[in-house]
Amino acid sequence: MGQDSTNRIKKDLQVLAVRLERYLRLEAADRLTVIATASIVGAIAFALAVCALFFIGFGLVKTINTIVGDEAVSYYIVGGILLLLIGAVVVLRKPLIESRCVRYFSRMLLSGTTLSERFAAKQAEDEQLRILAETLAREMREDEKGGGA
Repeated sequence: MGQDSTNRIKKDLQVLAVRLERYLRLEAADRLTVIATASIVGAIAFALAVCALFFIGFGLVKTINTIVGDEAVSYYIVGGILLLLIGAVVVLRKPLIESRCVRYFSRMLLSGTTLSERFAAKQAEDEQLRILAETLAREMREDEKGGGA
């Protein structure tokens, strides 16, 4: 009996390892898909934003040129404004970007149940099913004994 139990436990652990590996592969594929999609969309949005800023910059230069009267000064003004915007983003990077990224990633990675919690819940569910099956089998035996007597 001891050898059978040991073999059964070994077989169950092997099945668990295979299922765990499959689950981790699926989870990794899901996360990589989300990251790749976000990266591609972000790159496209960045490229389009750069193009838009390029044309907006030329439009601002033409508009400022009508006010100032010198095209070179207009380019310097627009360049200065863009440098001020870059400086503002660098100064405000922590509250604008880092804290939001930390919240997003921590929520994404830490909010779900862990694999061990899921496994423990599954074991508890399996134990409840086993107890229910034993109870049902016992009641059926009692019914058969009572009906046959």
